[in-house]
Amino acid sequence: MNHFRDIPIKQKLTVTILVTVAVSLLLSGAGVVAADSFLFRSYLNRDLSALANILADNSNASIAFDDPQSANEVLASLRSRTHVVSACVRGANEVTLASYARPGAPTGCPSPGPEAGIRSTPEGLVVSQPIMLQSRSIGTVVLLYDLDEVGQRVRVFGTTVLIVLLISSVFAFWVSAGLRALVAAPILELAQAVTAVSKTKNYGIRARRLSGDETGVLTDAINEMLAGIQTRDTDLRKALVGRENALASAENAREFLATTLASIGDAVISTDTEGRVVFANPVAQALLGWPEAEIVGKHLDEVFRIVNELTREKVESPVAKVLREGTIVGMANHTLLMARSGAEIPIDDSGAPIRDSTGATRGTVLVFRDVTQSRRAEQTTRLLASIVESSDDAIVGHDLDCIFTTWNKGAEKTFGYSSDEAIGRSTLLIADSESGDEMPGVLERIKRGERIDQYQAVRRTKNGQPIHVSVTVSPLLDELGRVVGASKIARDITEQVMASERLAQLNAALRRSNEDLERFAFVASHDLQEPLRMISVYSQLLIRACAGKVDGDTGMFVDYITGGTRRMRELLADLLAYAEIGANREDPVSTIDLNVVLEKVKENLRASIDDSGARVSSVPLPFLKADEVHFIPLFQNLIENAIKYRGADAPQIQIRVEESAHHVQFSVADNGIGIEPEYQEKIFAPFKRLHGPNIPGTGIGLAICLRVIERYGGRIWVESEAGRGATFHFTLPGKILPGKDKS
Repeated sequence: MNHFRDIPIKQKLTVTILVTVAVSLLLSGAGVVAADSFLFRSYLNRDLSALANILADNSNASIAFDDPQSANEVLASLRSRTHVVSACVRGANEVTLASYARPGAPTGCPSPGPEAGIRSTPEGLVVSQPIMLQSRSIGTVVLLYDLDEVGQRVRVFGTTVLIVLLISSVFAFWVSAGLRALVAAPILELAQAVTAVSKTKNYGIRARRLSGDETGVLTDAINEMLAGIQTRDTDLRKALVGRENALASAENAREFLATTLASIGDAVISTDTEGRVVFANPVAQALLGWPEAEIVGKHLDEVFRIVNELTREKVESPVAKVLREGTIVGMANHTLLMARSGAEIPIDDSGAPIRDSTGATRGTVLVFRDVTQSRRAEQTTRLLASIVESSDDAIVGHDLDCIFTTWNKGAEKTFGYSSDEAIGRSTLLIADSESGDEMPGVLERIKRGERIDQYQAVRRTKNGQPIHVSVTVSPLLDELGRVVGASKIARDITEQVMASERLAQLNAALRRSNEDLERFAFVASHDLQEPLRMISVYSQLLIRACAGKVDGDTGMFVDYITGGTRRMRELLADLLAYAEIGANREDPVSTIDLNVVLEKVKENLRASIDDSGARVSSVPLPFLKADEVHFIPLFQNLIENAIKYRGADAPQIQIRVEESAHHVQFSVADNGIGIEPEYQEKIFAPFKRLHGPNIPGTGIGLAICLRVIERYGGRIWVESEAGRGATFHFTLPGKILPGKDKS
């Protein structure tokens, strides 16, 4: 291509015309050959499909009657088709019934494709056609057709195209020879004039105009341009000396800029000898808050304002020191940069003079960096070190070989070893051989980068005393994120462990004491029933036996005895129920319907309900996995109390149920006389009664309710005001199961 650019225009025109004609004819010929090949292949496919279809139709009888001779006669008709290489007729069982091969072609049946139709192979076109009989395939006709006919057509058309191309090229060359002189002559004239001007630098030379076309217009324009150049030539020569001086200054400026750019480390500002900003890199612009267009040309003190972090006094710019002393100047510690936005940025910096090749100072370069992160890291490191050293917990570190690398004051206090005694020694120094070594398993987890939170272990102090510790282990990582050791925080929990053991012992003793008391209450209440029954019975018999023989006082005394024994039996019955609730601690296995329980309670209290005119209403109550003998006294005591402690109006008792995320809450509300706030906690204590003998009762009913609810893991409380009724609430863990509608 470069060689073509350099040849004369006449030759370019000739070559261009010839190449254009040749390419056009080649493309046209190639298009004709390609179109013919495509159309011929389409025709050939249709022809072969029709041929295969005819053979299949003529062979169905041969397949049906297993007649190879007839099938061979059908295939023999292919002799007239010289491009058919071979063919065969196959039965449905893939057995060849008849075959054909043209003279000189190898015998054998062509391999059919997986589907009927025409497919291309290296040998030619393979045509597969099913042989149908009553819409059922009974065999296949397969034939192989070579593509020599296609090649022959391509060669014929290609030869024709080449002959036409040759003739057209000769004609194009003859035409171009006559036209190129007309086109090339004006251009050659113009080229000669420009070449002469270039060689002689004589801008008075002019090109002749040989035509009125575009080359003529170009000739006029070039002649006009040469006239303008001739006019300015003198001025340009005069400016040449000034240009040389400007180039020298530009070279110095480039050297200055190259030095500045080479000095860039973090934020960089360069100034001239007057302290005015010449350059500021993007980092400096971002820290100062000044864009480049505004910062260049300003005095450094206007944009680079620094103060002492501790005294808040203004600090002299390093550039001023550099210009004054001519040496490299470093910034003092605790320096704050006051950015344009008002932000205060801790920095460290240094200034240096910029010198030219003669050693003269041409300006300064100021390099500074934001040390906020590094200062925070130092502060964090110091803080963590202070926390570690001041911690009462033992904080130690060791490598993956279990060799101690750090040992704080808390570790000295906990284990008795000083840091000098511990660092460099194995962790076996404080291990307790009797409790087993958990370190191998801990190390495996640490190597996987896991953190182990607060597991308990036993360690030994310097004096051999075993102590219980709560240990948290975290992996230690190097700068590449690799696990190189472990950090452990150990807290001495010996006192807590001993206190926990003592508490467990006390709880066991208390549990045994409670069980003994419950057994005593159960036995006492059960065994005292019989003597009390005998006192009551014999007192009544005494009255009957002495009827008419005793005075009024004696009868009254016997009534007192009978009433006292009756109340004592009621009290013992409630005490027995209270003891039985606490005695049975096994989880219930049956499910009860609280609606049924409520009906039984109503039946038990039928007389009190009818006498008082009470109305007991309830929402549908759920099913519970519980013992019915526990919930009958629960609801019976709450409803009975509502009837006992009623006001002037007939008792209205409402039972409701609400479900929350973790429990079911029941409420039993009444319109009775209410309970003073100061008594609301005391009423659940056994034998605690607020209204004396005026209202019958044993004072243990609400204690039974409390014990039932606590037995099932819930709680019970009351909300009330004097004269405004009372609402007893109790909760049971779990979810609501659907119950029966009841009101």
